[in-house]
Amino acid sequence: MKRIKHKITILSLSILSLSSATVFTSCSTDDVTVTDPRRFTANDVQSYADLFEVFWKTMDQQYNYFAEQRQQGGLDWDEVYKTYHPKFAALKTYGRPGEDDGQINADFLAASGYFKEIINPIIDRHFNVKIQFPATNKNIIRTLTFFGGMLNEDNPNTYPFEDKFGYMQQRVDKNAFKSKTASLGIIAGNLTSNPDIYYLTFSQFAVTNSFKITLANQYLNPSKGNALLLTKEILSESEELNAIKDVNMRNAIKDVTFNILDTYNSYSESEVFKTFMQEVAKFNQTEIVTKELTTAAQKALIAYNALPKYNTIAPYGPLYNAATADYVGSFIGLMGNHINFGYNFPELTGAITQIIARAPFYEKFLNPLHNGDIKKIIIDLRSNGGGAVVDARFISDRFITKNTVFAYQRTREGNGRFNYTPWVEAKTKPHNFGIPANIPIAILTDKGSASMSEITTLMLKSQGNQVVSIGDYSAGATAGLGTVDDFNGGTRDAIAGGKLTFYMPLLAMKDANGVVVEGVGIKPNIYVTPPTDEELYQMASPNFVDRVLNEAINYLSSK
Repeated sequence: MKRIKHKITILSLSILSLSSATVFTSCSTDDVTVTDPRRFTANDVQSYADLFEVFWKTMDQQYNYFAEQRQQGGLDWDEVYKTYHPKFAALKTYGRPGEDDGQINADFLAASGYFKEIINPIIDRHFNVKIQFPATNKNIIRTLTFFGGMLNEDNPNTYPFEDKFGYMQQRVDKNAFKSKTASLGIIAGNLTSNPDIYYLTFSQFAVTNSFKITLANQYLNPSKGNALLLTKEILSESEELNAIKDVNMRNAIKDVTFNILDTYNSYSESEVFKTFMQEVAKFNQTEIVTKELTTAAQKALIAYNALPKYNTIAPYGPLYNAATADYVGSFIGLMGNHINFGYNFPELTGAITQIIARAPFYEKFLNPLHNGDIKKIIIDLRSNGGGAVVDARFISDRFITKNTVFAYQRTREGNGRFNYTPWVEAKTKPHNFGIPANIPIAILTDKGSASMSEITTLMLKSQGNQVVSIGDYSAGATAGLGTVDDFNGGTRDAIAGGKLTFYMPLLAMKDANGVVVEGVGIKPNIYVTPPTDEELYQMASPNFVDRVLNEAINYLSSK
């Protein structure tokens, strides 16, 4: 049976305005001295009791969901200390010289079991902690990863992306966009069975880095006084040139290098470059990839590749010899700086290459979406474990038509266990080049849909009843990692010399209705039971019956 195995990642989400909220206050007195968890060293952990102490204190100062833990499951963190500190203190070993390996192993099993019991109720589904257990006499150090829900026996099956990619690429039309790399798989195209329904799926929120076209307004525009710009005067006065004794040879090689310099300098004045920049300006205003843009990019690249290969022997021919070698070598170095850092040709060629490589994603998905050619869409986020929040701006926002609150976020305020900032609104914002009007959208989720998949689901469902989610509950991993904040909660530090390594979010989240879905997941509008074990094995077949997909097709066909 395949179980959920995914690494969940999400960066900080943009917070826009404050909302009214309850601020929990700590029972702690102001004169309590708090130790920054990062100050714990390996020497502070000499026993299992010490290990537990460091773990408990780090959680006490940094974990962001204690209020919800208490409300939902009755977790009493002080009671955890009272119950488990004596148990850890009773363990006899800690990998000290002369200790019995059998007892070391028995204590390891007991301690790891205690940590599982303590951490299993944690609702933050981003959270995990790697704990290093003492070495045996054979220098065996064991490191285990603990996370909330790890002891749950009812973890449902999901739709593994690799299997889904296999059968879904056969179910979209021949013009669909398909890409599969080690880091990202994506399918975008009309269903062959229902051509009026567009289908989109991708393995993680890493689309921006792979497919976004980012173009500057200017290229090949060196600043005045740039010391790396090469001039004919610099070449004429070079020691290497004037060291060439044969005047005719000196003038001849000088003319060659002057010509090479002129050829590169004149590129920015060429018609092919000007045409390219005109198309770039149009793209930056519309984000539409046209045939004219891709053609101009290809011609600009061809013209660039036709420029003299100054760093090879070819342009110099028989003029390259022992007498001219020093000058040519100096010229190549100066020319390299001129091209790469003076005019910054790599920025231009990078933009051209980006257009050529990424144009199909715009032509087959982003542009039709903005033009209104896509009337109904399935956004399949099953087994998408999240990723970079910038994709919310590049992908998720394109389905947004109105500004509205889709969630609330907060951090801790100081080290008090129940000291929190007010809940702050997280709002949607329409993309300049997104859908022109609302369209029916079916979002597919399962327990592998986590983090940015859940953020996107909340964002889109805030837009109205035209958006529904179908499938299983999502993973329940909505807390934002944010940046490192040693005071307001969250940590991704190695503590006590690496004996504990935390992956703990900074931001807590609840949905627009004030419901904390952490550890529970987003309830789908149309629930479909998870795949059975038998269905998991059938997914390798192109004829696999995808019940969630079929439910989405039936729903959208009625719209």
